[in-house]
Amino acid sequence: MKLLFRSMLAVMIFSAVVRADADADMAKKLYDEVTPSLVAVQYQFKGETINREIVGPGIVVSSDGLVMTPLALFNLVLPDEQLQDFKIIIPSLTKDAEEVEAVFVGRDERTNTAFLRAKDKRDWKPLKFEAIDTQVGQTVYSVGLLPKSAAYKSYLMQGNVAAHLRGEVPQVLVSPGLTASGSPVFNAEGKAIGFINQGPSILLNMGENPELDMASVNNPPKFFTPASDFMQSLNDPPTAGEPQKLPWIGIPNMRGLEKDVAEEFGLKNKPAIEIGEVLPNSPGARAGLKQGNIIVKINGKALERPDEPKELPGIVGRQFKRMKVGDKVTLSVIPAAGQPAKDVEVTLDEMPMRANRAKRYFAEDLGFVARELVFYDAYREKMPSDSKGVVVALVKPNSSAAAARLQNGDIVTQLNGKPVTDLEQFKTDYSTFRKEKPQEAVVLVVIRRFPSTESIRIEPPQ
Repeated sequence: MKLLFRSMLAVMIFSAVVRADADADMAKKLYDEVTPSLVAVQYQFKGETINREIVGPGIVVSSDGLVMTPLALFNLVLPDEQLQDFKIIIPSLTKDAEEVEAVFVGRDERTNTAFLRAKDKRDWKPLKFEAIDTQVGQTVYSVGLLPKSAAYKSYLMQGNVAAHLRGEVPQVLVSPGLTASGSPVFNAEGKAIGFINQGPSILLNMGENPELDMASVNNPPKFFTPASDFMQSLNDPPTAGEPQKLPWIGIPNMRGLEKDVAEEFGLKNKPAIEIGEVLPNSPGARAGLKQGNIIVKINGKALERPDEPKELPGIVGRQFKRMKVGDKVTLSVIPAAGQPAKDVEVTLDEMPMRANRAKRYFAEDLGFVARELVFYDAYREKMPSDSKGVVVALVKPNSSAAAARLQNGDIVTQLNGKPVTDLEQFKTDYSTFRKEKPQEAVVLVVIRRFPSTESIRIEPPQ
């Protein structure tokens, strides 16, 4: 009996060793195959008061040199015109990293990604993502880039799927951890099934601080986004030189119904959203949607169930964002408690221009930046949508504008007693005044909380 047990144990140990060797061989093969598809992305942020080089991770996703990177690398608060000098950096173990000039294709808010395309028409090795589900306990791998201080070497991590989370962006939890943000994730068959879109740091050039530089290694990300969530962008990426047209329904405030409120509407175990506000002249308003209406279905399908009701507005908002301008959407809406649901058809408009696309003007002598007034500025202050003026986008520290207590977000409605209509008029009037009267103070009337106003007197530097 002891001999049989020892024989069985020996077989089990031998099998485990063979499996471990096979897993190691598979991981090494995956590492070698994936590394040529990993690149670094570099650009210059050239602001009015600061210039900075930014480097982050990228993945080659097509043979013509299209590269995908997390949206966080091109933060939406950064003005488009100040993102310049794009490059793709190709790491190497045998020579210096190669820099290839690139074109910024654009941000894609539908999937929290961004894209560049290399100008060099070489034979790029793309990574192909597949929408494949994962199971708890399944082994997954990730391959990412170390920071610039480590010569952008690629490295591999292995973990197990621990849980699936539902929310605005579905996430897969992996234990013990993954490689850095911007890295692809693979299953045991070597198929690319996900993308790490968040982590302790997105930058690969944090400087000489080793703790910041190796943040993703010391504190590895634990979540990845399944490929099914961003395949839309891979199949339909933005177009270089053309601002992405996103759809808009005009319902800025929504809230997911808590259990007790949902039951009052006869919606037990059914996710639903209450409309908090419908903007005038928006698609939702034209369709007849009202504050307090309850949305229970979109195009005949029940709303996606979140882990918490508060996640529902983000889920539904992202669902609208993934549609197209001009699409007709049928919402099943309950007008009030005790009333039956009715269908409301909404035709989606194009989302109003955002601040990152607005034109800017730097009043350098006084140390402040003015930009075009956009829809969201007026909405923030509850001002009429046709309001006129410009917005203070930046106040330089220790400048004359800072000393006068001008603030970011101030809406300038008058310049030296003359109404401000738009940025071009403000720029012309300001330039003329400074040229003719360089030693006189500039007086701005600004709105900080509509309808209250303040008068700001800014003395020029002597």
